[in-house]
Amino acid sequence: MNSLRYIHAADLHLDTPFLGLSRTDAGEALQAQLRDATFTALQRLFDLCERLRPDFLVLAGDIYNQEEHSVKAQLALRDGCLRLQACGIPVFWAHGNHDPLDSRLKTVDWPDNVTIFGPEPEQHVLCRDGAPLAVIHGISHARIREARNLALLFHRQPDAACFQLGVLHCSVEGSPSQDRYAPCSLDDLRAAGLDAWALGHVHEHRILARSPFIAYPGNTQGLHINEGGPRGCLLVTAEACDGTFSCREEFLPLGPVQWQRLVIGLDAVEQLDAVEDRLLEALTTATEAADASCTLMVVRLCLQGRTPLDSLLRRPETCRDLRERLHQASLPLPVHIKDLSVETAPAVDMAACLQRQDLLGEALRLAEGLERQPDALAAFAEEELAPLFRHCPAGMLAMPEGEELQRLLDEARSLCLDMLEEK
Repeated sequence: MNSLRYIHAADLHLDTPFLGLSRTDAGEALQAQLRDATFTALQRLFDLCERLRPDFLVLAGDIYNQEEHSVKAQLALRDGCLRLQACGIPVFWAHGNHDPLDSRLKTVDWPDNVTIFGPEPEQHVLCRDGAPLAVIHGISHARIREARNLALLFHRQPDAACFQLGVLHCSVEGSPSQDRYAPCSLDDLRAAGLDAWALGHVHEHRILARSPFIAYPGNTQGLHINEGGPRGCLLVTAEACDGTFSCREEFLPLGPVQWQRLVIGLDAVEQLDAVEDRLLEALTTATEAADASCTLMVVRLCLQGRTPLDSLLRRPETCRDLRERLHQASLPLPVHIKDLSVETAPAVDMAACLQRQDLLGEALRLAEGLERQPDALAAFAEEELAPLFRHCPAGMLAMPEGEELQRLLDEARSLCLDMLEEK
C-alpha cells in the first residue's frame, strides 16, 4: 500500500434540540432550519463521500443525540449508508456515551457495508485488490456512562504490515470535556502501537498528536452558542514511508448553521446611528468570512467600551429596537441575532471617581476590591442575595457564580455611576 484515504466524522448528534433559543425568540422558519441542521450535515457528509470516494468512512460515536433513536434519524442514516454501499465505500461505526449499545434498537437492517463495533475490541481487515489495505480496530460504549479505559484494550496486530487505525469515543486527558467517559491518556493511545486514531466525544476539531496521528474531528454541526465557527469532518490521507505511516488531514466543513460571538467596541461613541453602523459592520465582516457550508448564522452581540450612551443602551427597548433593525438589514447571509448584551460603562474618569470621598467613590472602591478577590465577591453575593433565595422554591433560581457574577458586578458599577455621578 502506498496510500489510503478515509473520512473521519463524529458527534453528529442527530435529533439535537438546539439550546438557548426559545420558540418565541426563533420563528417557525428558523426553528425548521435549526431542527434540520444535523440532518443537513449528515446528508452533506454522504455527498462528500460520494464525491471524494475515500477508502472508508469512520463514525466515531454519538451519531444519535439520545438513547431513544428517532425513526427519522435511523432511516436517514440507513439511506446514506445504502448510497455509500452503491459506491463501494465501507462504514465503520462506534457507539458513544449518548447512543450506547444497550440503547440500540434492532429495528433497522443495516447494509452489508456497515460494521458496527461491539462492546469488546474488534479488528476488521479491509482489502484492496485482494491485498490487506488496513486493519480497523474499534469498540463501542456498552452503557451510557462508560467508565472503563477502553484505550487499554487496543493492541496492534503484529502480523499485519498494513495501516492500522483505532476508532474510539473517549475523553483524552487534558481535553476540554466535562464528561469524562471512557477516560484515557495520550500514552494509553500510543501504547496500542497503532498508526492512527479516529476519536470522538470532544466537539472541537483538535489534532492531539502527529505520530501516531490522533485526532478529534469535532462535531458536524455546532449545537449552541459555545460551539462557534465551522463544524465538519476530516479527510485523512495516510502514506507509507520506510515501514511507517504519516498522515495529513484536511478539515471539511459540513454544518449549515454557524454560531458566532461578536464583540463591538464603543469607546467614545456618542451617537446611536454610529452604534448601529458598528453592529452592521461587524455582522457584514462575519458573514463575508463564513465558508460556503454556512447558510444561517446565529449571533450573540456584545457591546463593550466607555460611552456616553451607556445608560441608554441598557434600556431593554433600546436593545429590542436595535435587534429588530439588524434583522431587517441586507447581509451576505441570513442572520439571527440570538441576543444583544450590553457590557459598556459610562464615559467618566474612573480614576478620579475612585478618589472621591462620597457615596459613589465608596461604592466604586468596594466594587474594585471585590473584582480583585473572586472568593470575597462570591461570599459578598451570597450574603447580600440571600433574601432573594430564602422564599424561592428550590431549583427555581441558582446563585450566580463565575462570569455571571462578574457581569452583575459590572452592571451594578455602571448603575452607581449613572445614578450617583453628578449630571
